[in-house]
Amino acid sequence: MNLPNLTQIIESVVIFIAAGSFIISYNNLHESALQMGIPGLFAIIFPLTIDAFLIICTLYVLYAGRMSKSTWEGWLFLILYTIASIAFNVHMAPDDWWSRAGFAMCPIGLCIALHFLMRILEIEMGNVKIEVKKEVKDEVIVKEEIKEPEIPQELTSNQQKVRDVIMEEPGISMAEACRRTGLSFKTVKAHYNKLVEMGMI
Repeated sequence: MNLPNLTQIIESVVIFIAAGSFIISYNNLHESALQMGIPGLFAIIFPLTIDAFLIICTLYVLYAGRMSKSTWEGWLFLILYTIASIAFNVHMAPDDWWSRAGFAMCPIGLCIALHFLMRILEIEMGNVKIEVKKEVKDEVIVKEEIKEPEIPQELTSNQQKVRDVIMEEPGISMAEACRRTGLSFKTVKAHYNKLVEMGMI
């Protein structure tokens, strides 16, 4: 029996929790905005300026970590906006301890779900390996041969960086290639695919 992919199950559950928490928190923040006297259209936007910022902070922490940059700013604003979201949610709760705890769980759940989603993406991105083509003779892999064709003039400096890193260490992970070149995951992946098409690796 084929078992379902565990990573996909975890991702689906985490996304469900994040979406549910976001929707409930959005409703509470919208009601809070109306109580503060914010006009209808702006009251609709108000929750996004808080909870959507949690998503931005999470993505920033992930991006900065992949680029080996400081992540403290992302964590700082993530914590501050989580506290703000909790405060506005609790403000809408009835005057009893259980209700306030229940209202506070949504922004906390959103923050935790985003954190786990960030870790999953980080692990998945770290597991992407760059493979150098191997020459096969008579159905036997003789050895890994890295050809050194002449570098065409149209090769950009970033493409050259990616190529140098890959040729220096075949099988290097995409995350490590990003760290060594100082380029984003998307950029390294695009240059890698282009170099393969050009026959440079």
